[in-house]
Amino acid sequence: MDLVDDGTDHTLPTRKRGRELRNDQERLRHWYPWYDKITCTLDVLMHLPRSVFSQRQLDLFLWLLKVNDVEDVPSVRSMLRLNSAIQRACGIDSIAYKGVLGHTYYVNALDQIIAQEMANPRVRPYLHFYPEDTHGRNLSEARQAEQWLKKTRHDLLTPMLCCRDQDYYVHEPAMLQNGEVCMPVRWYTCVESGAHVWYAKCWEMRKIETDVVSGWRVFEHEDYVVKADHLLKAFPKLKLDAVLYGLPDPTRILGHSLWYVHIDFVGISAKEASPWMFTEPSEGNQWRKRGKGHRVLAFPLWMYCDDTSGNLSKKWNEHNSVLMTPAGLPHDHSSKEYNIHFLCTSNIAPPLEMMDGVVQQLEEAQAEGIWAWDCVQNEPVLVIPFVLALLGDNPMQSEFACHMGLQAKFFCRNCWCKGQDVAGQAGDGSEVLDELIDKSQSDVESTDGQMASGRTKRRKKVLESMSDMVTRVTNFLKPGRKRTKAETEKTLRSYFTMAATPHTKTEIAKERTRTGIKDTFQLTLLEKLFDSYKSKRGYEAKQNALNEAIEQLPEHRINPVWRIKGLDAHQDTPVEILHVVLLGFVKYFWRDLVQGQLKNKDKEKELLITRLSSLDVSGLGLSPLAGRTLVQYAGSLTGRDFRAISQVAPFVIYDMVSPECYEAWASLSRLVPLIWQPVIEDVKDHLKTLDEAIKNFLLCTAQWNVRWFNKPKFHIIIHLVDHICRFGPASLFATEAFESFNAVIRAKSVHSNRQAPSRDIARSFAQGNRIRHLLSGGYFRSLPVTTPDPEASGDTDLDGTSTAVQRTPFSFVPSEWTTVGHGPRSLVSHPNTISDYLGLAQKSQMPTALAQHYSGMLFQTGNEVLLQNGDRCRPGDHIIFKHPGTFGQTSVGRVQEIITSVQSPNFLQNQADIVLVETTDITNIGVPYRMPRIVRTGVWHLLSAETILCNVNAQHHCAAHGCEASGSRNVRQERELTTQTVARVQHIQPNDLILNIAQMRDSHHLQKFRVESEAMDVEKTILAAVAREIDAQKTARSNEEAPGTASAVAAAIRGQERRRGGRGRGRGRGRGENGGGRGGRGGRGV
Repeated sequence: MDLVDDGTDHTLPTRKRGRELRNDQERLRHWYPWYDKITCTLDVLMHLPRSVFSQRQLDLFLWLLKVNDVEDVPSVRSMLRLNSAIQRACGIDSIAYKGVLGHTYYVNALDQIIAQEMANPRVRPYLHFYPEDTHGRNLSEARQAEQWLKKTRHDLLTPMLCCRDQDYYVHEPAMLQNGEVCMPVRWYTCVESGAHVWYAKCWEMRKIETDVVSGWRVFEHEDYVVKADHLLKAFPKLKLDAVLYGLPDPTRILGHSLWYVHIDFVGISAKEASPWMFTEPSEGNQWRKRGKGHRVLAFPLWMYCDDTSGNLSKKWNEHNSVLMTPAGLPHDHSSKEYNIHFLCTSNIAPPLEMMDGVVQQLEEAQAEGIWAWDCVQNEPVLVIPFVLALLGDNPMQSEFACHMGLQAKFFCRNCWCKGQDVAGQAGDGSEVLDELIDKSQSDVESTDGQMASGRTKRRKKVLESMSDMVTRVTNFLKPGRKRTKAETEKTLRSYFTMAATPHTKTEIAKERTRTGIKDTFQLTLLEKLFDSYKSKRGYEAKQNALNEAIEQLPEHRINPVWRIKGLDAHQDTPVEILHVVLLGFVKYFWRDLVQGQLKNKDKEKELLITRLSSLDVSGLGLSPLAGRTLVQYAGSLTGRDFRAISQVAPFVIYDMVSPECYEAWASLSRLVPLIWQPVIEDVKDHLKTLDEAIKNFLLCTAQWNVRWFNKPKFHIIIHLVDHICRFGPASLFATEAFESFNAVIRAKSVHSNRQAPSRDIARSFAQGNRIRHLLSGGYFRSLPVTTPDPEASGDTDLDGTSTAVQRTPFSFVPSEWTTVGHGPRSLVSHPNTISDYLGLAQKSQMPTALAQHYSGMLFQTGNEVLLQNGDRCRPGDHIIFKHPGTFGQTSVGRVQEIITSVQSPNFLQNQADIVLVETTDITNIGVPYRMPRIVRTGVWHLLSAETILCNVNAQHHCAAHGCEASGSRNVRQERELTTQTVARVQHIQPNDLILNIAQMRDSHHLQKFRVESEAMDVEKTILAAVAREIDAQKTARSNEEAPGTASAVAAAIRGQERRRGGRGRGRGRGRGENGGGRGGRGGRGV
């Protein structure tokens, strides 16, 4: 029987398409808000996120339906008209903006996206609106971290709590059961005995009674906490009953002060306190009036910005895009593509110009609130959005923070750490180590040493003194003084003050270089000021022209990110672990290994390929590694490849590199799973372990080669500890999900006519949001059920979006909110292609039945069992399981057999009743990996599948046994086994295994078995590393200057080429002393 409910009575004889309905009205109700099945399915097909149809493809599809005699196929025009009508009623608007810099771009309505999330039954049950205090245990969500719990401004958080039919608001006096009066400023929850208990952080209120005045003074208190159950009277009732309790009028707040422990309250006058500025004391919190008796909730956001190409070809077509996702979602939901929302994109408007429009919408929403229908409580709710953090890669986050970038002298956007103060310091490229440092310094030419003949004088290398290098490296390995929002804003405003005087362009450029603070949004406006007086003569005329230009400047003249309430772009742009770790450290080390250390060593490379291809990847969640690809194309790998390399590198390079290099690799592999740990059971211990692991990695790197510290990312990682404490586990603010969403944006661009990319892509995503919301069962204001009018006309664009959009007003009447009919729901009620495309497919759950009595039952062995985390466990796999008879203790074991009773319900669902597991001993350490060795004990346990936590990866101890590539395996081509063979590692003593602590999947279970790194003396390590570098630089300098050496000959050749005008390999042309020569990429003709 068809899984799609088309409204047909299947007990009656059916026609060709089975669309027999009693009448048109019944069909309209069944497929509401569409006309019928064909219009519904066509609309869904047109707006799938990852299966984009162009206009031409849609025409072909409709033609296919018609020639196959499908009845009632609508025309393209009628479909677009229907889409426009539904979009106006329950869709999202794409709002046009004229940017400050002169570009036009479109932004999808943020308030409507948030309103849809509140009305979506697949999202709303998982949203959280209050922070949670876990007392340093089980940190897994953003709401449990310090930013949301302690540091976000009070006026941005959820302002009210409903307790015993009273609404308590922050910054309003509230009476406690003991008769005291307090001022709640922040609501949060704790889990006690399995239940949520509500608390309020409060400020103390003290009576001020004199002969002249009677009222209250508020004292800010850091540790004044009140249980919500102890609240007695909210502000409205307290105003009425204060006289009955002999209390001053709660509307008379005479001021507020910081709390002092030793303060004498006798005789204090109200004038000594600062005025109360948080609310109007007589009215209370503004959201009480705006909420109209309904709940008011805060809605935190992760906001992301990045660039991607709008082309499928290699030709770069930059599209800067802004995305967002709710920060109140659990970590296993926030990374889903289903929960990522598009806001805007443009291939002409820079990101900060588009952020101006986004911030404008955010400011309006924060001022007025967003009315939405809460599908869980089935009532209206007023929502206040705020930005928890700004995500993106390092260049984008630097642009947010008005920072000059990683190549600046002060290269860190979080602190004032200073880099090497010499010419030719390395930037953030991806060359091999020696080329990265030596070549970049040797090719630097002086711009101010012009010679009379036109030749440039090459700047000599300046060796950094040992004391200077020690100081620089020491400061590099620790956080510097924090940058602040106020400090940066003051500097940016000083640029405008300087620009108010003519001829200050050079002075401002020097100041920008000195401070490292650069606002790309501000630069365009400054250029307008500089250009305003170029054609004028005389100082007075220039000043007058400049004054006129200043008057024409827009109201907001600096980076719009600084207008976001409660956001500090320096501290609220957390470390982007994808580009810093995987596309940073792992990429640098791997390229140095393959392209540097193994250069011209084909035999070693082949061995590396064989080892990679022979690795056991069970438990890692990876496909078998393609060793040849990872080695041969080391310069073109992706983040997914580097994720695999980081987990297996210590097991394949142990005898190919120096001991110092291997220690750096091993420390990096041990660090990566700590960074990606999704659940932190003990925050204090984890942050201490992570901090020690980062320091150990950096010291091992310095011990190998201190030149790596010319890479700013080796300093940026130090701030990760603070950011995890601030925002939660790093996987919450990782950008992999957003990066993969770039493919969806690219598809929208490719399937448009590219005449108005910002508008077309925004409208396409708006249509996709509508389909997502409707098929998810989301609520929307009901529309009149009418039959389509084929003669109806309307001003409708080709994408089905009306050019004149008028919003449907919000309704407070529950009966006016509805969902789609039974027909559209049946399209995604079961897993199918459409539900997969929309992200609506539900994961299969593991049955929990377990046979308790085994006597007299017939059993059957199985091939695998599905674990709770989604892993498939097979005989021979190694696992982590809860130890029988103990609470909270876990052990590592090896699965011997999977058993199912043929009389149990699990047998019908192909699940296991019991698993036979052999425990292992992991107390010994495997050298050189510094990971536990797995030793089988012969102790067996019968376990249920529920007690098995995850699979783990075990690698053979090849370093101890000297395993060689002496085996072989047949090659499979075109899915057929051939007679061709490739080398394979032949293991000696196959049962001697190592527990792979570098495993990223389920890392929070593995870290209990982690082997601590050996402590390293920071000062001695830095001194030794710097001494080696100084000696290496001196040796290189002496070799360069020695006549007859290869470097001296190369320098002479370069000098001759410069005198001849340069001869390079590129296409650029340079003009030499005699007018000839070709300038290449390595230098320029002079």
